[in-house]
Amino acid sequence: MKKLSAIILLMAMVTTMFGCSGGSGDTGTTASQTSGTDSTGKAEKKEIVWMTETTKENQEILEAFEAKTGIKVKGEYLAFNDLFESIEIKIASGSEDYDVISVDGPMVAAYANRGYILPLDKYFTDDEKGQFIDSSRDAGIWDGKFYAPAQATSAQLLWYNKALLKQAGVTIRDNDENNRLTWEEIEDMAKKTVAAVDPDKSKGISGIQFQQVSRTYQMCALANSMGGKNIGDDGYTVDGVINNDAWIKSMTWMQNLYNSGLSQKGITADEVPNYFNSGKIVFMAGGTWTAAACDTAGMKDYGWTYAPAFKGFEKNVGTGTGSWHFGVNAASKNVDAAVEFIKYMSIGEGSDKYLKWSGDMPARKSKIQELIDDKNTAGYLKVGAYEASNTAVPRALTPGYSEYSSVMDATFENIRNGSTVKDSLNSAVEQINSAMAKYKK
Repeated sequence: MKKLSAIILLMAMVTTMFGCSGGSGDTGTTASQTSGTDSTGKAEKKEIVWMTETTKENQEILEAFEAKTGIKVKGEYLAFNDLFESIEIKIASGSEDYDVISVDGPMVAAYANRGYILPLDKYFTDDEKGQFIDSSRDAGIWDGKFYAPAQATSAQLLWYNKALLKQAGVTIRDNDENNRLTWEEIEDMAKKTVAAVDPDKSKGISGIQFQQVSRTYQMCALANSMGGKNIGDDGYTVDGVINNDAWIKSMTWMQNLYNSGLSQKGITADEVPNYFNSGKIVFMAGGTWTAAACDTAGMKDYGWTYAPAFKGFEKNVGTGTGSWHFGVNAASKNVDAAVEFIKYMSIGEGSDKYLKWSGDMPARKSKIQELIDDKNTAGYLKVGAYEASNTAVPRALTPGYSEYSSVMDATFENIRNGSTVKDSLNSAVEQINSAMAKYKK
């Protein structure tokens, strides 16, 4: 039954994970080897296997780790959805063929609760855990234990079309992290701009869009920005948490954007970036990867600034965040080597090498500060670095994240399409409560 339940979770799970590119689909070995001697009596190198979504561009880093430690790492590189399926089938079955697995941040609690990964407090000191920014460290913890150090993280900010604003004669006031634009100001500027550049709605220009519309990764941040939480401190409670005033007010504000036509219905999260890149959106809340996408698309007149605050809640700004973490397979026979590898990749020089070629947002405080202090850092990365270390709120830390995310994604979509906000949130509470029952001890 345990295996059947795990497989049933897959359909919900693979549609709710955020924001990481697919791997190559190539596979390496499926057998871990411990150090010993071969038939000639020569010492064998220890070998561990890493099940990961990350692409084979990591190979240079793995070779550097082997040269430094003598431990060979073979990667089993899987496509994004295939990774979650393999974890639920192979790791859940107690396979010893893998030592390290890549864990999407919001799944740490689930894998820890199911016994897939080992707690690592005996291997990571408090100082080492303290190297991570708060949101990344917290995402790696379940039930008071540290299970999964972060490989990287992500950050959200506000992007805008400078050409459309200029055409409308709309100027964005000076702002910074201590004097943010408010969502109310953004809404007003968006209305003026759309009225000027697309008065008859024939061009299909949206005033405001969310890059990951109807997804928990980004939409929960609206409630967070009014002081709301994503789940109770126990990792299970949602009644009184996702249906309180912060959630009702923030979701009502969001719904009004669509009811007024300032935000267009029917555009999916997969489509929003292309709409922005093609000049069809004035303001878009989105990740730091937006700049590269705009450059690739040939869009030149884009700008960025800090995530907006709601008026009266200027000190409650919340932004979406999270990325990949590392977990040690509970069935691994090479735990010490696996831990040495994930330390190298999370707080060691392997992390530095990875961040250099990937361009991902660092999860370590020291690297975040380097971005902020370096005069050569692109402006949007400086803003992203600040948000990652100051306003980022991890997604719901719960063993039932798959179910939680599926319910909330549907709830966000229903609300933007006109369903009653309070009723929708109360329905979400009932559905999540039912789903959580099997996880409570």
